[in-house]
Amino acid sequence: MLTTTKFAKECIEFGKYGSTTSNWLSNINKGDTVFISQFNYKSQKIYGPFKVKFSLFYEKKEIYPNKKYYYRIDIQFNKLRCIEETDIYLQGINSENKDFAYRLINLLQQNKHLHSICFNNKEGKFILQTIKNHGNELKKFNNKIYIPDYEKLKVDSEFIANKNRLSKKSFFSSESDLETFIIFNLKNNKSVVYNQLNKILNSIQNNDLNHSKIYNQFIFGNAYPSDIVIFNQNNINILELKKTRLEKEMIAMIEKEIKKYCYYSLYSERLEENNNRQINFFLIVLNSEQNLKYKKYLEDYFKKSIKPISCFAKFSFTIVEYYLDNQTLSFRKN
Repeated sequence: MLTTTKFAKECIEFGKYGSTTSNWLSNINKGDTVFISQFNYKSQKIYGPFKVKFSLFYEKKEIYPNKKYYYRIDIQFNKLRCIEETDIYLQGINSENKDFAYRLINLLQQNKHLHSICFNNKEGKFILQTIKNHGNELKKFNNKIYIPDYEKLKVDSEFIANKNRLSKKSFFSSESDLETFIIFNLKNNKSVVYNQLNKILNSIQNNDLNHSKIYNQFIFGNAYPSDIVIFNQNNINILELKKTRLEKEMIAMIEKEIKKYCYYSLYSERLEENNNRQINFFLIVLNSEQNLKYKKYLEDYFKKSIKPISCFAKFSFTIVEYYLDNQTLSFRKN
């Protein structure tokens, strides 16, 4: 679900959706089905379905009044339809699944400030069915669709590396670009990143990337998105990213993230077939000897924070350091 408070018209007319940072759209691929929601004080509407024609690219052509949103994807539609928020609940009533519909509405309402919301299969199919059953076809709009020079504008690992000057620096300029770089490499099972992360995950039983689903900015059930979530039949892997080494002022936020993600993932109905999974929290930080200064404290805090729920699942905590060698991103367990 691509979200906006007031620019749905421009997105539809130009056939583009834009965000301020790369990570929000990095896990959207060519051929994916997406929707656009415009929730504000006047109305709550959802438009779609759209098909992604071009995945992430960077372009400064003005589309949105006085706004930037230069990170973009190209979207197209056949028959454009529109539903109201209440149509989701109506679909729930008609399908005898109104509790699920109510939770889905809450998800959209709570996170309308985000650029995008990752759906699981059940959620996406439910929205698609709602549009099919209750959507009103829209025929009147100004067609301003244009085709960008995608080969020159596409955002890939090389683009992110150049943007962050990784040939001269040993760290990423932003956590959003670090996340995007990892997501791009997780799409390639031959990349160094994929194989190193797979090795780290495989240190835990039945925890293979090849049999996992990967989400970024995935929300377990509240309005607090995690960075990357990798889950499979036996494990929920939470990857929290920090572009720098561990610093004292970061600890309070990390404590909050540990507790929220572990608690909300325990029984999250957004994680399909969430039964008897081990929950693994991976804190990924820049390689530094200073990280050892906080390792014991964070390990102890993790044990203390999950103690009230430790009878319901198994938990693990791991600090993983990233480092750059000739623009190649690598990982090792601290």
